[in-house]
Amino acid sequence: MIHLHIDTMPFFRPGVREAIEKELEDPIVPTARTRRGLSKADRLDGYREEVARYADCRPEEVIFVSSVTEANVWGIRGVRFPGNNSPDHVLVSPLEHSSILRSAEALSRETGAKMGLLTLTPQGTVDTDALKRKWPGARTLVSLQRVNPETGLLQPLKEVAGIVRERGGILHSDSSATQGWESLSLQSDGPDLMSVSSAAAGGPAGIAALLLRRGIRINPWLMGGAQEDGRRAGSQPVFLAAGFAQALRQEKESLSTDRQRLEHLDHLFLSAIQKEHSDVKIVALHAPRRPGILNILVPEVDGQALLSLLDRDGVEVGTGASCSSQSLTVSHVLTALGYPARQAQGSIVLSLGWWNRETDLALFQSALNKARGILSRINVTGATA
Repeated sequence: MIHLHIDTMPFFRPGVREAIEKELEDPIVPTARTRRGLSKADRLDGYREEVARYADCRPEEVIFVSSVTEANVWGIRGVRFPGNNSPDHVLVSPLEHSSILRSAEALSRETGAKMGLLTLTPQGTVDTDALKRKWPGARTLVSLQRVNPETGLLQPLKEVAGIVRERGGILHSDSSATQGWESLSLQSDGPDLMSVSSAAAGGPAGIAALLLRRGIRINPWLMGGAQEDGRRAGSQPVFLAAGFAQALRQEKESLSTDRQRLEHLDHLFLSAIQKEHSDVKIVALHAPRRPGILNILVPEVDGQALLSLLDRDGVEVGTGASCSSQSLTVSHVLTALGYPARQAQGSIVLSLGWWNRETDLALFQSALNKARGILSRINVTGATA
């Protein structure tokens, strides 16, 4: 079995399981006012500090949440401008994760904020000149990923951050697909809010972080206790925070090595696919792209059917956005990039990571050749029936 998509990561980063198991030895909650509870709270503070070191920010700027989706939704719907004013405008890329697009729509319905889509260049990157020309005015919230997880497209996040800051806006960024490729920073040239993933770093699912630059106001998300500085009530899962912190520590230490591996594997996979399957198309091939993410459009097949056949042969890939893998609808990302439905429905996605090796390529090629042969015979039979 080989695992060629981030959602199919086969194991945790080194030390993550042990960190989780150690915390599970004592299930006391960190709000208990006993010596054990206070010790638990101290360890939670230590894990928060580890996240802060990873993202170049202060511990008080780290809020633990349950998932990147929650961080995205809260970051869009909860942020406030001075005077506790909600945004007047919200701008998002049409390539964003559905949690961001739907949250922007909800914010517009609930507050009257005018929602707009950022203009893209023919390559699919944000047109920064258009953003400057069409800036809608004060109290504008913008959300933009640095890396699109479905295509690998790289967006000019720092340039957009400068534009937004100069005009008094607020910038949120889902950084989950950036992790493992570039270091993150919440400092002056970065976004104001950032969603950080545990699972993408090789840690446990069920925990993530919303990073909130000092001075940025956000409405409380869950009411009740004083956890997370009164902004998100509920007992924190310290055992998950331990695994999260360990995964980020490992990712930060191995970032340079992981980048080199991704560049090497990207070259190997891309060259082999283009050589043996000259009829396929690689999305964003000639655009700025994060190595290791390959969206492959295979003609005259259904991507879900292809995924299932590959899975039967022990090769796990993705299709469409990660949270939409059960959906048979065409990816909104490919639609926004101008691909017709017939072409987009043949999409499979590889998102290679720190666990992949050169030997994975031969197994993938063999399984892909076999699967395409089966689907080709089915298509011929169906056409002549």
